[in-house]
Amino acid sequence: MSKKKNSYPPFVMVTNQVLDAPAWRAMSHGARSLYIALKRRYSSNRKNNGRIYLSHRQARKEIRAGASQIVRWFGELQHYGFIVMIEPGCLGLDGKGKAPHWRLTEVAYMRGTSSKGMEDMPTMDFLKWNGVRFSKREAGAAKARSHRRSKREALLQ
Repeated sequence: MSKKKNSYPPFVMVTNQVLDAPAWRAMSHGARSLYIALKRRYSSNRKNNGRIYLSHRQARKEIRAGASQIVRWFGELQHYGFIVMIEPGCLGLDGKGKAPHWRLTEVAYMRGTSSKGMEDMPTMDFLKWNGVRFSKREAGAAKARSHRRSKREALLQ
């Protein structure tokens, strides 16, 4: 069996620019773990930034955290400028939930769905963070939205 030279197993790259950003250092460990889970789904070959999805249920399993923590961490990632919601989650016509679609601000993304779509440069919103820390009030509002979502999911089961 021959091995390719310089072949590496799959990995998630987090640049020094991200790790050294004040916004990264201000975030909780949980939000950082969630970011790694989102970044793991990014593929530069498929150019899927803006179409990255991770359901709350899958995030809970992957990170081993509670629902309210996952909601808070998604809010935290948005607050600090690491992710932007492109398409909100919803209940599909078939009765199955659809996870929100996210864009990572540290990498380029394609506007449009074809290969002729325009590629936009990374916005690096986390570098523009204004120094205001993520507050419990914001976490509470995100938790209330999640609670309403959980109630809808329970009604459908």
